[in-house]
Amino acid sequence: MLITTEIVRGIHRVAFWDEPDLVSAGLVPPGTTINLFVIAADRPALIHTGLRRSFRRVHDRVQAIVDPAKLSYLVIPHHEGDSSGAINLWLEAAPRAVPLCSDLCAGLSLRDFADKEPRVVADDEIVDLGSHRLRFLITPQVNQWDSLMVYEETTRTLFPNDLFSSMGTDITTSQDHSTVALSSARELGYQPDDRRQLIRALDKISPLDIDVIATMHGPAVTAQIDTLIRTFRDNSLSI
Repeated sequence: MLITTEIVRGIHRVAFWDEPDLVSAGLVPPGTTINLFVIAADRPALIHTGLRRSFRRVHDRVQAIVDPAKLSYLVIPHHEGDSSGAINLWLEAAPRAVPLCSDLCAGLSLRDFADKEPRVVADDEIVDLGSHRLRFLITPQVNQWDSLMVYEETTRTLFPNDLFSSMGTDITTSQDHSTVALSSARELGYQPDDRRQLIRALDKISPLDIDVIATMHGPAVTAQIDTLIRTFRDNSLSI
């Protein structure tokens, strides 16, 4: 199943789940979405590349939103199959696109893995897309050691890497998502309970004026965001 939804102005969520070939290969657990985000800006960007095996079907959905050849940036929040597995296929389809990643992600992975030299972004750096503005937050050890998050300033949308992810196939939720997200973090084990690094990341996002959290897995969160952040701050992620 693939669904494309404009969750805020100019930001489109491309989600897929329960694709038989990907489930049977053990790449995606049943009932779990992998979400990519197309920012249809003056200089378009794609956040997450998706799996290599998912490229063709996702490409067709992206093509209905923007011409892939006009993509300016591929944002890689960390190096992992669902986040960067299809990067070289996207670079072939979008020859002008530049990969954006953390210094650790470039040095440990993308300078060797990617077919184009990535551009390293600094903490609090702004990349202007024209109609949208991306602010990068370097958040090491939040899910992966090369992690970063992205805050889109004009729509007040946070792309938190894997943090706050959950099971389920809903597009958005306006309910309190904190219990579901905390339980998912504990049960799935995607986030080590490294309090020092987690608190540092939460300290970076807490002052932001966030209207939407665009999770990598599960629904986009549109309400009670302060409660969600506070729940992760105040509770252990260990079972």
